[in-house]
Amino acid sequence: MTSLSSQERTVIQTLLELNYSVRAIVRFIKRSPSTVSIEIHQVTPYKDEIAHALAYTERTQN
Repeated sequence: MTSLSSQERTVIQTLLELNYSVRAIVRFIKRSPSTVSIEIHQVTPYKDEIAHALAYTERTQN
């Protein structure tokens, strides 16, 4: 899975709040469905700041 930017995470959160489907979000940010789906399911309910902090922590520990 490739890393998402902070801006992409903000877009994901905004579109989820507007009830967009995962497929619609994928088309909007031009990422793979699996990347977006995994991202959304790692933090429930989805919050971009929490997701970004989690990704940063995982990246720096490896």
